[in-house]
Amino acid sequence: MLPGERGLLHGAIRWVTASRAHRVICILAGLWLINIFDLMLTLLAHAQGVLDESNPIARFILPLGPIAVGVFKLGLVGGSSVVLIRYRRRLISEATAAAMFLIYAGVAVRWKLCYEMYALSTTVTISPDDLERLEAWSSGIPIL
Repeated sequence: MLPGERGLLHGAIRWVTASRAHRVICILAGLWLINIFDLMLTLLAHAQGVLDESNPIARFILPLGPIAVGVFKLGLVGGSSVVLIRYRRRLISEATAAAMFLIYAGVAVRWKLCYEMYALSTTVTISPDDLERLEAWSSGIPIL
C-alpha cells in the first residue's frame, strides 16, 4: 500500500456514504459506463448481423446508423440522468438509480452470455446433448 493510499480510499468511501446525493451521482456514473458499453456492443452486434433487437424503437432506429442509435441511447440516459440529478437528495431518486443500475447490470450479463454463445457457435459443432447442457447452464439449471 502506498503512503496516503489508505487516506484517499477512506476519504472516497466517506464521501460516497456521506449523503444520498453523492450516492446517486456515483450510481449514475456506473450507469453511464454500462450504457456506453451497451451502446458499443449493440452497434458491434448489429454490424456483425448477430443482433435480434427486442426493443421496437431501437429496432426502428438501428437501420438509420450508429449516430442515430447513439443520439437515441445517450438522449434517454441523459434525460433520465438530468431528472435524477435534479432530485438527487430524495430517496426515490436513489432507489430509481439503483434499480436502473441493477437492470443494466443484468443487460451486461446478457451481453456476456450472448458473446459466449456466439463464440461457441462459430468455433465448434455442438451435439444435441451439449446444446441441452448449454441451454440448461444459461438458465441456471444444473444438469449432471
